Amino acid sequence: MDKSASVSGCRLSRGVDILPAGAEHLYSGMFTELDQTGVVLSIHQPFAKRSKANLRFHFASGDGRKTVETLAAILSWQSGHSVRFDFVPALSPASSAASLVDYVFKRHVQVSQPKTEVLPDPPTPKAQTVLLVEDEDGQRMVFRKTLEKCGYKVLDARFNSEAFIVYKRNADSIQLIVTDVMMPGVNGPEFVAPLRSSRPELQIVYMSSSPYSDLIRYRILNEGMPFLQKPFTPKNLTSKVREVLSHA
Repeated sequence: MDKSASVSGCRLSRGVDILPAGAEHLYSGMFTELDQTGVVLSIHQPFAKRSKANLRFHFASGDGRKTVETLAAILSWQSGHSVRFDFVPALSPASSAASLVDYVFKRHVQVSQPKTEVLPDPPTPKAQTVLLVEDEDGQRMVFRKTLEKCGYKVLDARFNSEAFIVYKRNADSIQLIVTDVMMPGVNGPEFVAPLRSSRPELQIVYMSSSPYSDLIRYRILNEGMPFLQKPFTPKNLTSKVREVLSHA
């Protein structure tokens, strides 16, 4: 695996140093996604919710000169060995530029990594309604904002007991349920089963950090059920939702 990414005239190491606020120990991870709002890292290290940290990015120019840029960030979500930190320019070490994030990206930039994803156009003229069920607060917030940016009306719930109440109040308008598989108490498929028995046309998308093959093996899901493997990108989420709703 190439452990660096091409940047205009530079190479950006995929290795990122993480120094949590108030900690003396430095952790290292490899980024899998990076844009001007934040970074997704692969790291075998749990962090407390909403942890603040300084992230150190390592650049090397063609003539061998090396540069380290430090960006302050806050933990957005964590799933398995993947974590996302959102950049917080106002907390970053002083820089000659107004925003260190812009400074880093304009100085080394046109990071030749994937451009910021362009989300699909809104689905209607009339917004379709999605019930989102996710017990992890950070992930639920990100998923909700992603869907709302695409024009969907999103109702969300943390637990299946709460989701059941939300569904009963809005059953006539909900076209799709996006739910985590492994939830406290009743799991996703058990929550959905009675709803689909009365509304077979109700569409479902399951998501989980557990391997899909294990969910099939242990008969938690059946083959062919719409599924998103965590972690996934905003484009993965919106594409799957549009695909499933197109068959409604």
